[in-house]
Amino acid sequence: MQTGKTAAWAGGSGALALVALPLFLFTALGSDTVSAACGTAATATYAAGADSRTTGGAQHIDLPLAQADVPPPVPPDSIAAAPWTYPVPAPATVTARFGQSGSHWVRGHTGIDFAPPAGTPVFAATDGVVLAVVPASAGHAFGTFITVLHADNVVTVYAHLAEAAAARGQKVSTGDQIGRVGSTGNSTGPHLHFEVRPQIGGRHLPVNPEPYLSAAVVPAAGHAPAAAVVDCLVPGGGAPLPDLAQQMTPTIRRLVADCPELPVAWVHAQVAAESSWRPGAWSTDSNGGAAGLYQLNRAAWQSVEGTAGSWTPGRKPPAGHPVWEPAIHLRVGVTFVCRNLRKMTAHLNANPHKKISALDAMAVCHVAGCSRVTHSTTGIPTPGEAGCGQKCVNTIHAYLTNIHRHLPAA
Repeated sequence: MQTGKTAAWAGGSGALALVALPLFLFTALGSDTVSAACGTAATATYAAGADSRTTGGAQHIDLPLAQADVPPPVPPDSIAAAPWTYPVPAPATVTARFGQSGSHWVRGHTGIDFAPPAGTPVFAATDGVVLAVVPASAGHAFGTFITVLHADNVVTVYAHLAEAAAARGQKVSTGDQIGRVGSTGNSTGPHLHFEVRPQIGGRHLPVNPEPYLSAAVVPAAGHAPAAAVVDCLVPGGGAPLPDLAQQMTPTIRRLVADCPELPVAWVHAQVAAESSWRPGAWSTDSNGGAAGLYQLNRAAWQSVEGTAGSWTPGRKPPAGHPVWEPAIHLRVGVTFVCRNLRKMTAHLNANPHKKISALDAMAVCHVAGCSRVTHSTTGIPTPGEAGCGQKCVNTIHAYLTNIHRHLPAA
């Protein structure tokens, strides 16, 4: 993301003061469930596009049947990407993770189970349109459940609800309440069964939700579930470095030699948060779009290079533009973030009451604009402060969370 990129939602009030939180703030039952969620067994089962249907009342759902074969209320490509957040507030016990085996699931658990008290609000994980609202009277194992269609044709599922608070075709934003936790359907106690289902081979199949929940941006279209599992983040540790990050590490070390206050690990983590180390990543925003590993916009690129070259304002840079070349992009990106890091360091030195770290301040500057730091009381704005609405605040918290989740364990 780049300065001003959140302007499209920065002024939104939001329905609730909910921000994306790292999964380690949710209590996990059983240490072995982490390896089950992130291990190769889950990859083998779902990355291959295995049939998600099963018998015996296990928690699986064939989405076309749940939708009663009714076409989506809007085309998936008409839904814009937006920040993600957790579907229930913290703290909440995590009683089952993706891929976990047990007597309740014939082929492994297809989502994450959160077990807050009955009646706890359930939130839309990201912007979308309600695809289906199925009552418990339909007799499905999921009881009362809701499916929501998001950008890139990704569907989320919210099951075992006490009640639904949304209607088919309703537009929802990140953090909007869509129901309450219950124990309807095939359930042994109050909990929310939450799934993420991208379209794979013409069907919406379940993948590990954790990378979606830990990420500040929605994975690109075609993001394979195998990659999602590889990117799985576990409490107390970072994700494995992608191949490109490993290849570029010597280059990064040379670049940060001129900016020693910027750790190599932070570059790894921030690029992972921005683009998942995809050099061809492109996203639209109010500043005409952001490109490449650091998701730089045209103005940022030009501020370092002195020219934007063939990058036309408001358009995606053409193939062959240096913004798509990893080594060149990293040189420009590291230079740009180092400038902001030094600007934020000077500001914090002059305002010692702000306890935010210079690196975190630089990240806020990068994702939402430096004025969010300089014009807020603590350096991280609250809703309505420094021109930052609730969605802007959610975006900042989600972005910082995602960067820190990619940093190596202390």
